[in-house]
Amino acid sequence: MTTDVSLPNTWHSKTSFYVAVSVGILALLNLILGWGLGLEFFLRIWPEYPAMVPSTAISLLFGSLGLIALNKGYSPWVARLCSVLIASDVIANYRLAVFQVVPDGMSIATAIACLLIAVCLWSRTVKDLSTFARLLPKTLGVSLAMVPLIGYLYNSEALFANPVYTLMALHTAIGFTALFVAFLVNDAEVGWMRVLAAPELGSQMLRKLLPFLVLVPVGLTGLALIASNLNYVSADLRASVLAYTMILMLVTAACYFANVINKTEQRAAQAEKLQRESDRARQVAEVALERGQKIEALGKLVGGVAHDFNNTLSVVLGNLQLLQADPDKSAHPVYLTEAVEAVQNAAELTRQLLAYGRKSRLEPVPVNLDDLVRKTLNMFQRLCPANITVSTRLSANEMIVELDPINFQQALLNILINARDAQPQGGKIVISTAAEEMGREQVSGFGGTEQIFSGTFVCISVVDSGPGMTAQELSRATEPFFTTKPVGEGTGLGLSVASGFCRQSGGGLTLLSEPGHGLTAKMFFPLSPSSPDVAPETMQQSTEVKPSAHRILLVDDDEKVTRVMARQLQLDGNEVEVALSAADALEIMSTGPAPDLVITDLVMPGAMQGHALAKEIRARFPGTHVVLMSGYDSIRQRQSDGAEWNEPFLQKPINWILLREVAASCSAKKMLA
Repeated sequence: MTTDVSLPNTWHSKTSFYVAVSVGILALLNLILGWGLGLEFFLRIWPEYPAMVPSTAISLLFGSLGLIALNKGYSPWVARLCSVLIASDVIANYRLAVFQVVPDGMSIATAIACLLIAVCLWSRTVKDLSTFARLLPKTLGVSLAMVPLIGYLYNSEALFANPVYTLMALHTAIGFTALFVAFLVNDAEVGWMRVLAAPELGSQMLRKLLPFLVLVPVGLTGLALIASNLNYVSADLRASVLAYTMILMLVTAACYFANVINKTEQRAAQAEKLQRESDRARQVAEVALERGQKIEALGKLVGGVAHDFNNTLSVVLGNLQLLQADPDKSAHPVYLTEAVEAVQNAAELTRQLLAYGRKSRLEPVPVNLDDLVRKTLNMFQRLCPANITVSTRLSANEMIVELDPINFQQALLNILINARDAQPQGGKIVISTAAEEMGREQVSGFGGTEQIFSGTFVCISVVDSGPGMTAQELSRATEPFFTTKPVGEGTGLGLSVASGFCRQSGGGLTLLSEPGHGLTAKMFFPLSPSSPDVAPETMQQSTEVKPSAHRILLVDDDEKVTRVMARQLQLDGNEVEVALSAADALEIMSTGPAPDLVITDLVMPGAMQGHALAKEIRARFPGTHVVLMSGYDSIRQRQSDGAEWNEPFLQKPINWILLREVAASCSAKKMLA
């Protein structure tokens, strides 16, 4: 077994050292002044008392030397040698006549105490000894030595008549008690000694009560003996008074402990109450701050949207008024073209806002992300100046993710353009892809910090060498219309659109930066659980679709929308009916021939919404095709309909050419049916 004799230089090691030195001095005084020079006081404190024999003094001396060696960190063999010498001394005292001093001698209790000292020394050099094994010999030893010490205090004749304690000197009892206490103090960090020496409140109370618990019983017993010797009280009354006094002492101690514990609990409860109130106040302040930040962001969003839409409406209104007032017919096509372009710009703005709010319609397909990044970089090369170096580190060649390719390219282009604009004097952009195992990492996005599910994600990282962002700018970077670019050079929607797209695709966007050290934008997308074949390139559809002749039912509560769409479809040769609610639509279909196509809005007044109407039409009129439309894609409503729903969807505003394609698709479906 390994040894452990290096004791820390703490209060208990110092106390143990000084007590051991005192016991050693006591033993030396007995040997030198008592047995050497014949001074009776150092042999026996009182003439009638037994003397401390040389064997006892030698054992106490070796016990103190071994403990001193332990406290000073000497070799463990010093303590072990002292242990062996003590055991040898006890054996020699009983086996060799030269060690026997008549009429004095070593009592049985003294011999046991010496052997316990030897065990304490040896066990202290053994590592990983159990707490019970360490404290047992010391506890037995101090108990063995305290009994004669108290007996001497009472001048008990019964003590000297007892064969165990006969011949034990008073200073022998004092020396052993002190030495065993020194050993116990050395173990002040384990067992019941830890309870006594610990800095906690309970241990502090115990130390305060300890003198009371020790001295009061000793004093009461002494008074009882005096009263008994003087015949002041009878034995029965003396026993009753002593018992009551002991009960009173214990109850007093218990009340003291209970009072201290009650006060402690009251203070703890008060502190907990104050902590709860503080936490509640902090939460209220945080909620108020968050609400204020959201209101501020909403105000900027409304202001930015109003500004851009007012500009667009100014162009539309002005051109339409010119169309009404200008008699020059040759200028009318120009007015119409500019008005249409303005409307298309407004539609693009709404699509960006929907992407920011994660309400845009996505068509996710399995794609090879590295291939998609390369195609996006080919587009970006035409926008990137020659003074900016673009390098790639693509490591996700075999990895498939499911996302909308068009919206991904737009989001990545937004990030690349931001990186380009951050380095007007030139610099570098590094684009890399890699797979990363992620837990519930926090990412920046709409509504503050959110969490993504753990798993394998494909990360697209864009690093620039620009000036970077401050912590305050980073916290607002994905807010709509927030930009660090000069006035007129940025819309403030690039990063917000990218963040919204990443979130809507099941991933997230993180932004890392320090002022002067560039910006790192990371887009995360969940890796597809399987690796299906990559979706082929979307075939370019014919830009010229022939008008069709079908019976079509339009369902929308906005009469202006249905009026415009009905005119467009009628000009293409279709027969069109209009319903302002789902109930009106079902009534029309029940009283007349079923239409070939129903185009219905998602959100309408009444109990039945677009999804419910579509399900009802599928059940009652299986030959009728249904197309949904909305100002935004209500993902929650679409998912609530279940996995069986796969009808087409039209995003408002609806281009006439796209509307014509949807109507023409009815013919193809009929041919396949």
